Order: sequence, then C-alpha cells, then structure tokens
Amino acid sequence: MPDVRRVVIIHNHLFKNAGTTLDGALAREFGAAFVDHRDDAAMQQGARYLEEYLRDHPGVAALSTHHLALPLPVIAGVQFAVITMFRHPIERVTSVYAFERKQEHSPNPGPRKARESSLAEYVAWRLDPLVGPTIRNFHVVKCLPPRLDFLAMPDAADEANALAFARSLAMLGLVERFDESMVLFEEALRPHFPRIDLSCVALNVGQSVAESRGERVRKLREALGEAVFERLETANAPDLRLYAGVVEEFDRRFAALPEAEARLAEFRLRCGQRQNA
Repeated sequence: MPDVRRVVIIHNHLFKNAGTTLDGALAREFGAAFVDHRDDAAMQQGARYLEEYLRDHPGVAALSTHHLALPLPVIAGVQFAVITMFRHPIERVTSVYAFERKQEHSPNPGPRKARESSLAEYVAWRLDPLVGPTIRNFHVVKCLPPRLDFLAMPDAADEANALAFARSLAMLGLVERFDESMVLFEEALRPHFPRIDLSCVALNVGQSVAESRGERVRKLREALGEAVFERLETANAPDLRLYAGVVEEFDRRFAALPEAEARLAEFRLRCGQRQNA
C-alpha cells in the first residue's frame, strides 16, 4: 500500500461545465483549504509547477483550475482525487456564447467576437481551424497532455487516450446529471473526508434548466441554420464519441452505487434546505 498522508482534490474546471456551482460547494466545505487558482500561466507550466505549489501550500486540500496541465505530478505521500465534469458538446455551445457575450469589458477575442456577432456568426468563427478550440472537441483537448498543435483535429489515438483518462478519474461527472454526479463524488471522497457534504445552490447558470436537451439543441439548430449546425456536429465528432463513452461509464458507476436512488433523494433534500435557508 502506498504511504498516503495527504489527499488533494483537484477540480479540472472545464469552462461552462457547472464548475462554479461545484467550486461553491468545495469552498464552503474546505474554507481556507480550498483554492480557486487563477494564475493560469503558472498552472499551464505543468506538473513541476503544481508539485511546487502544493509543497509550498501544505494546507491546501482542494484546488480548482481552468488550466490543469496533464499529467499530474507524482508526489510521495500525496494522493490526487481528480474531478472533471463533462457536458454534451453541442448543447454547451449556446452557454459558451451567452457567457462570452456578457463579458462587456474583456479585450479577449472570444468575448469581443460574441459581443459583435449573432450566435450563428460566432459559431462559424469559432469553427475556423485557426481559432481556439473552445467549442471544437473541447473535452478531448482538456483530457490530454498539451499537444504541440492544440488546434488540430484529434485523431483516433487522442480519442482513445482521452477516454482512458476519463475512465481513470476518481470523480467523473455529467452536467446534465449534476445531482447524481455529486452523490458519486461524495461517495468517492467519504473515505478521506467522512463529513463531506457537496449539497449546493446553482451558481452562474446560463441556460434554462426547465428545457430538455432536445429542446435546447433544436433551438440552436434553428439559430445556426442547417449548414453551420452540420459543420458544428462534424467538427465535434471526436468530442461526441468521447461524451458517449463518458455517459456509459457514468451509468455504470451510478448503477453500482448501493441505494443510489435513496442517496440521490437525500442529497436533493439537503440542496433544498440550502436553497431555503
């Protein structure tokens, strides 16, 4: 058995994948031991930086970052519990656009383009192979070590490696099944943090939760037009295949959880109590 003296939760916070709500729960649970890490350039340096950061901050028990660079460091006495939330790649697009459009003062290309463009114009721009892959196989890219050509279309090996990483995660979640994800996360963390409670109130929600995925995708297709929508689906073929594999793994995990439905009901009761507090 490895000598584990410290467990560190790493939230691989993927843009517009319900990470703000999850971070809110982690911040409440861990207080000063939770870090919302925003020094993106430093984190992008990779394993060496993260190892040094955790050595320099021995009180950190949970860390969230938008720019986790894989692979993680191997640190004697430290075990990582990695969280990654996945979302249907096509459904996610409208939320990305709406969020970037609201960044009124950001000089970055994405928010600037969103502010001056319709949804269809923005998506067509984002599908340009020379533009950052914010809505092109975003999940595949974020499940791999940095690639020399991060703009290139993922190949079969990239897809296989991304799915292997997803299946290796201690905590793999789905935005569309957020409550079930939190129940699984609590189960995974309870051996290390017996009193863990991830009940929460939704934060930074960009789409109506009353609409089904089918309805949201239908509206997106209508807004984009058939030609742009088909380009979007084709450009995200690797991500869609990864998502299907993630859903299969998620279903397997939730089905294997003892008293899953009872735990889910109890979790939702806790969330309701927080909402009404």
